[in-house]
Amino acid sequence: MTKHYTSLMVAYATAAVLWLLFNHFFRSRLWNKPVEYHPQKPYLEFIFAIIAVVAILGIGQLYIKGMLFPNKNKLPIIDAINQVLIFSPTLILVFFRKHSLDSIWLPKASIIIRISIGLFIAVISLIVYWMVREDAAPLGKIMLNIYNPKNISELAQVFMEDITIAMIFVRLSKWIGNNWTIVIVATLFAAGHIPSMIADGYSLVELGSLIIDTAIGVLILSVIHKSKDVWWFFVVHFTLDMTQYFGSAL
Repeated sequence: MTKHYTSLMVAYATAAVLWLLFNHFFRSRLWNKPVEYHPQKPYLEFIFAIIAVVAILGIGQLYIKGMLFPNKNKLPIIDAINQVLIFSPTLILVFFRKHSLDSIWLPKASIIIRISIGLFIAVISLIVYWMVREDAAPLGKIMLNIYNPKNISELAQVFMEDITIAMIFVRLSKWIGNNWTIVIVATLFAAGHIPSMIADGYSLVELGSLIIDTAIGVLILSVIHKSKDVWWFFVVHFTLDMTQYFGSAL
């Protein structure tokens, strides 16, 4: 297990505990009565979700081939728009199926408060990551690198990824139940890294890190399912995801 993954697991565990504490003290205001999604035919809605994912993969290929908004100067804002376009089938599905945004874990109330809580949890979790990782860069440098406007594209990507995961999770869980859905979704998204890791020449031992990815996914999906709220989580996800680029002093 690498120093990065060890630190990342501890950081995500910290985020989960912190949210549980916030939930305990703020439950009556923020997470007491989430709007439930009850489709008449869960299997059909899951099929629609899979179609949306296939469309996302297709648009992603267009992006790779430079067929979305041209961005020769690599402007972060243009790339952020392209990221929204890539994942747009998620929002299109919600619109055409006339579903609430709650069906992708985007509650409408107290959005600023939810994001603020997420930022607080993210910063504390990042500090824990920095404390655990032996070869970490200086904390101030990590934070300046992560919370930089140039990373708006990565922020947009993480947000759209998270609501897409919510789309799949919610619809599959209504069909087969929460426990199996948590394991299946966490495993699938960890497995999604395999092609790129093989292309980058990772060994079988290094591919074993995907087990850690799955464990992190199970932990986080369990908590985010309880909250049914992407607003707080995507800030945490973005912050800790960026540590792979800026976490090390080497």
